[in-house]
Amino acid sequence: MNDHFIRDIEIRNYKLFQDFKTEGFGRVNLIGGKNNAGKTAFMEAILLNAYSVEGTLDDFIKVLISIKVFRNYALVYQMHEANANEFMKLVLSFLKEIVHTSIHSKIANLDIKLNKDLEISFGGNKSYNGDDFDSIFINTEISLVNNFISSVFIGDHQLEDLYDGVKLSRKREKINEFINMFDRDLIEYDIIDNTPVCFSEKLNSFVSLDGYGNGVKRYIAYVCAIWANSNGHVFIDEIENGIHYTNLDKLWEVILTTAKQANVQVFATTHSKECIESYARVAKKLEDDEIAFVEMGINKYDKPRAIVMNSGRFYDELEIGNEVRGW
Repeated sequence: MNDHFIRDIEIRNYKLFQDFKTEGFGRVNLIGGKNNAGKTAFMEAILLNAYSVEGTLDDFIKVLISIKVFRNYALVYQMHEANANEFMKLVLSFLKEIVHTSIHSKIANLDIKLNKDLEISFGGNKSYNGDDFDSIFINTEISLVNNFISSVFIGDHQLEDLYDGVKLSRKREKINEFINMFDRDLIEYDIIDNTPVCFSEKLNSFVSLDGYGNGVKRYIAYVCAIWANSNGHVFIDEIENGIHYTNLDKLWEVILTTAKQANVQVFATTHSKECIESYARVAKKLEDDEIAFVEMGINKYDKPRAIVMNSGRFYDELEIGNEVRGW
């Protein structure tokens, strides 16, 4: 049932991760740590590994572009305006930043090498070099992955893509159920004329999602992403962004419940003490032993390190008052 879950990861030469291994991930994994401890880069590496399972070059380029855009949204405009040659140069520059990177797990092996040509291999079975990129660069339209929710922005186009996935999985009623749990005035979510809207019972009309602030938009994006990626993976950067601390328990109840129903493995980052405590509190209440907490830090040799705690150890560490937000 959950054979697609990533349980361990080995990362070499990806950003600050030169020779890194860790294991023990669960269904839902919260990654904590101080700023610049590598939380987002760690999650990006897992995302790249997850997309290398099928071994398609198109998907790999898609996730690579997504990672760059989610870090710097201005790239969207730069890439939209680029001709095919400029687009190719940009993508090749992204690839060359991760030459000699390898990311291995029990579900996939990804290796990026620089031989005579740039070479990407998946699982040791499929490999691609410069000649294989021609078909990709014919169409420079940018397509972003729908299972990574950035801390920087959530665009209407991304919300539309996510909701298409929800409709394909026939789970629209689940989205309405969960938004009503978040805000009792909201009883229906939809995309009308390419605009995300919610039906307000008080106003008796649909209202643009922008009118409800960033919190509701992110909440909807999280739930839609999980249902749109049933039997897959979802990645959420700084999950507490825009969510008032009083709503964190509701958020975690929805994420833990939905991830189990949709058989999705979730990786999320945070630097919020309230978010970590809420995660533990709700998971314990739900008796969910499929969670893990990943504490990240930088050791005395300036290398990233991670401690992966199962549910029992995580609860114990919090109960005795130990700091778990990295070092």
